[in-house]
Amino acid sequence: MDIDVVILAAGLSRRMGTSKILLPWRGRTLLDAACEVYGDLGGNKIVVTGGEQATEAAQIANSWGFTAVYNEAPERGQSSSLAKGIAALANSPRPVLCAVADQPLITQEAVRKMQKGYSVLNQDDKLILCPLYGHNKERGNPVIFGPVWKDALQQLVGDEGGRRLMRGEAKDFVQFIEISEPIGVDVDTPFEYEQLYNRRGKI
Repeated sequence: MDIDVVILAAGLSRRMGTSKILLPWRGRTLLDAACEVYGDLGGNKIVVTGGEQATEAAQIANSWGFTAVYNEAPERGQSSSLAKGIAALANSPRPVLCAVADQPLITQEAVRKMQKGYSVLNQDDKLILCPLYGHNKERGNPVIFGPVWKDALQQLVGDEGGRRLMRGEAKDFVQFIEISEPIGVDVDTPFEYEQLYNRRGKI
């Protein structure tokens, strides 16, 4: 199943105190780690949205052969970056996987499982597929949205991104897929990053 990808990399990183996407991870950056995982999907189009570090984000995205989009107002929240990314897909009829750039433990195997699960479960292009991670079945990213929801995703506001849509008009179309490993953790603070880097981020 063909799928498009939007990687959200325009956050302000207020709690981190520095740009998260440029933090070192296994000899490169967190954004490189995300590009490597999602670039393996065979997606027809992959878009990376950048904000305050747009130049650096664009350089990294282009090095992977992806499209870079600038969000000039990242302070408006995650929804503004999501809208920019969806718009850059140019009315593609394919489902879109919406990912964040600060989940360095996400694996290609987990994302392929989601891609295959969507292909099996989808019936009318309205399916939204969300992962549940680990024994505690914690909801997280990335999320695959059927093409029906692209217009609605572009109308969202604030920092909730697609979560508001999933709690609202699209709630009856949300299904879940279990990922056994607890790999859905994101990196928001220097402490979280240091702990994760020392365990998994070194070469």
